[in-house]
Amino acid sequence: MPGRNVEARRVVYIGVGPLGRFRYPQIRTFGRTALELAARDSGYTRLICSPIHGPGYGLDEREAFLSLVGGFLDAIERGAYPNDLERIEIVELSARKAKRLQEILSNFIRSSAQPKGPKPSSRLSQTFSFAMASHQGLSSFGAESEEKNKLFVAMPFSPEHSDVWEIAIQEACQTAGIICERVDEQAYTGDILTQIARRLRNGSGVLALLNDANPNVFLEVGFAWGIEKPTVLIAKKGTPLPFDVQGQKCIQYTSIANLRSLLTAELTSLKAQGIFD
Repeated sequence: MPGRNVEARRVVYIGVGPLGRFRYPQIRTFGRTALELAARDSGYTRLICSPIHGPGYGLDEREAFLSLVGGFLDAIERGAYPNDLERIEIVELSARKAKRLQEILSNFIRSSAQPKGPKPSSRLSQTFSFAMASHQGLSSFGAESEEKNKLFVAMPFSPEHSDVWEIAIQEACQTAGIICERVDEQAYTGDILTQIARRLRNGSGVLALLNDANPNVFLEVGFAWGIEKPTVLIAKKGTPLPFDVQGQKCIQYTSIANLRSLLTAELTSLKAQGIFD
């Protein structure tokens, strides 16, 4: 939660292995395991805090977050949580990211099926009943995440492009029902090109930001063309494009809001045409 410090009496470290293999199914398992371990503790546990896993090393923010929430609810449905537990908090230093996560959860809850049958008598029972109704809607987050359409995003890792990633690309992909991922080289050890090649092969297509004429981005676009993956090119209006991509369709935008709108329409159309299947 933004705006306050959290003082934990106990901290549990759960090994997750190499980040390249810690994906949505493993994140869901992590959430369930965290509550199961807390349930074994004989101490008084009212509050559990956890960071979000995945977005920091390139996984889709919404998919990773709801996979984690789904893992928590898996444990609750099994009764594997501390008896005194009142609240689970996701801790996040970035106020902007915390707000996005709140919106993701709120939007998901609003879209989830309401509990069926008679209304529970107590407030706690109502909360539990509603959580379980949301749990049913979370069934596709985790193991099934790997079967969804995924776009590998090739873009420069620089602060000036953070709004392009966080606001335009992520939100457009979420609206179109597509997972978007990228590889942050700082989060991996070993051969980063192997990680990139694996993501490109496993993905449904590539979305490339051509601003700054970043050589790594063009390398990834060339690799995608070589293995015949669909590519969506975007660039800020006025960006000079090399001759070998000038003949390709490129979405040229004037602002972040403009890019989000154009990209949402393009991705929705391509998905409807079955391009990303």
